[in-house]
Amino acid sequence: MDRDERLHAALAQVLDPAQASRLAGALDAATGQAVAEALTQGQGLSREDLAALLGATATAIERSQRLESTTEELRAANERLQELDHLKDEFVSMVSHELRTPLTSIRAFGEIMLSNPEMDADQRREFLEVVVRESERLTRLINQVLDLSKLESGSAQWQLEDVDLSRLAREAVEATRQLFTERGTRLHVAIESDDNAVKGDPDRLTQLIINLLSNASKFTDPGEGQVWLRLEPAPGDTLRLSVTDNGPGISEEEQRHIFDKFHQISMQQAGKPKGSGLGLAICRLIAEAHWGALRVASEPGAGTTFTCQLPRAGGEHCNTTDYVALTEHVGAAPSGPR
Repeated sequence: MDRDERLHAALAQVLDPAQASRLAGALDAATGQAVAEALTQGQGLSREDLAALLGATATAIERSQRLESTTEELRAANERLQELDHLKDEFVSMVSHELRTPLTSIRAFGEIMLSNPEMDADQRREFLEVVVRESERLTRLINQVLDLSKLESGSAQWQLEDVDLSRLAREAVEATRQLFTERGTRLHVAIESDDNAVKGDPDRLTQLIINLLSNASKFTDPGEGQVWLRLEPAPGDTLRLSVTDNGPGISEEEQRHIFDKFHQISMQQAGKPKGSGLGLAICRLIAEAHWGALRVASEPGAGTTFTCQLPRAGGEHCNTTDYVALTEHVGAAPSGPR
């Protein structure tokens, strides 16, 4: 019987097999031999042997704890990699589907016009309008995918400055006015203060407000819809920008996924308006990159409110260094339009 076997057998007299095995592996040769002989002969341990034994035990416990911690970390990392792999496959699948749909329409109408050179002028114009509309939809989708990718990776370019959120809100209203007119939706605007400066990128913040307004208009009934845009002071030296509609509302289950990429409200709740499912994901990332937050509040049949709360310019968190550091790590959340 070699040294390791003798030591294990001796330790097994006073410990369970698993403990004996771990402790035998932790003891050095000299200490192991002394312990094995003492236990085998029924002798007590010297002070030096006892100290060595206790030290080896502590070392063994520490190693075991580190191993358990490392194993848990590896398990969590593996689960995260599997989740990311699943999200990647889902993302590629959704992008492929969303790209294929307008391309199919463009090709179909193009082939019809090509094979019917004598087509009526009005019908040809109608088909060309579909081609243009689907081309614009395709362009929007590609731009949104690129935007989302840049925001999540931290490679987006930001033009940081003190900007008047009131002015951006009014510009967004003008940019979407035709959309509201076409749908017969009434837009109410309430800006409660003239001191509405925030630190941020004016183009990105305008994009956020336009997305929220367009989204609200899209989910109201034509001719009966109403949308309210409010900008008001909020606690903690912040500003609260909210967009409320009188649409069908969103269920609690849908709200849990409202900011997920490519998420669309189900047909049972609000029909199926055309969209990429990326607008709200982008809005949430923009809000987070400006030290803010974007939230939704809704009940079925009672309309929906999206609220973006942003800190005023000049706060201690509004400095360029923190801003750059934050935008490098933005993208934890997540967020597609209704």
